[in-house]
Amino acid sequence: MAESEKICVSIVITNYNYANFLGVAISSALAQTHPNKEIIVVDDGSTDDSRRVIDSFGDRIRVIYKENGGQRSACNLGFRAASGDIVCFLDSDDAWREDALQEVVRAMRPGVAAVQFCVAIIDQHGRPLGSIYPPLPRNWTPQRIRDCVAKSGFYSFPPTSGNAYARWFLERVMPLPTDQVRNAMDGPLNTVAPLYGDVVVLQAPLGYYRIHGGNVGALVRVVPEKFSYYVNLDRERGRFLIEAAAAQGLAIDERIFDRALFHMQYRLASLRLRPDLHPMPQDRLFRLAGKLAYAALIAPDPPILRLLVALWGFAVATMPARLARALVAMRFISSARPAALDATLSALRVVRRTNARAVVAVAEPYEAEPVSALAQRPSQQEGRSRRLRAPVRT
Repeated sequence: MAESEKICVSIVITNYNYANFLGVAISSALAQTHPNKEIIVVDDGSTDDSRRVIDSFGDRIRVIYKENGGQRSACNLGFRAASGDIVCFLDSDDAWREDALQEVVRAMRPGVAAVQFCVAIIDQHGRPLGSIYPPLPRNWTPQRIRDCVAKSGFYSFPPTSGNAYARWFLERVMPLPTDQVRNAMDGPLNTVAPLYGDVVVLQAPLGYYRIHGGNVGALVRVVPEKFSYYVNLDRERGRFLIEAAAAQGLAIDERIFDRALFHMQYRLASLRLRPDLHPMPQDRLFRLAGKLAYAALIAPDPPILRLLVALWGFAVATMPARLARALVAMRFISSARPAALDATLSALRVVRRTNARAVVAVAEPYEAEPVSALAQRPSQQEGRSRRLRAPVRT
């Protein structure tokens, strides 16, 4: 057995009332070509048909049923049960390419806190929508990510299912707090990962992120109050970063987040669409537009993207409410853009497009079928690996 095949990967699938998609997520985990893996499904008090879907996989997976407490509590519990050197959290409405873990293991090395990979966007039926997320700068190296955090506190990263973490890193930062935020566990982990080690990014889309209308972090239509929620999530992960940095003797001023490109877009949209719900009463539209322009100036993204975002910010701040709402929709919802605009953005490499094949998915409750090619879960003793070591800081 090759050394890389000895590394055990724990796949924690958290689920709440996603019976229609859960079977596809579990099947994609079982189908991973990396041989040494364990699959732990944590059901967070589902009231739909999830239990039947889960039970149909038998002893190929480990299962934890718990009362509803939110995604973070489910991830905390799943991590406590995991034994792998690398831990991934796969959302139950997403899926992976069968070589995803193989590529992750190949990229993981001592001193790496997290390996991230892009995801292809699919609809509720598993059909590709043509986009890859996130659109990342070229040559997005661990050092460039650290530089971005030093400048603005935040950096672009994929959603939960596009991340794999070294166990030693998670042992330092988990369990995640659940008193104020129940979901969105990827934000805090990815935000602080560069403080602990390298973050290695794979540009290839190794996973599938499903947009179906019930997502916490993706929009299919403009929901004005969602932007105040996003702002609050950013503020919470900003505090998490400040505390983690302080524990390492580093001081971070909270004003640094005024330079974060995506965060400032959320703040502007929140204030413009629902000023009554906006959580930062000191904000003013034109001041935010100016701060967004500065954030665009120092962002690591391509110049054309930074220019377009700056112009978008001033337009949202000055246009009538109806036009401002349309601009927000076109910025955050790809299906809201006119085809000509979308083609132009693609030609300018502002957005990434893909012809990735669809994941086999169903809209009706999943019926598990026997698939002989699915890998069996190894015993806890089988193929135990050498431990990936944390970096030594001097």
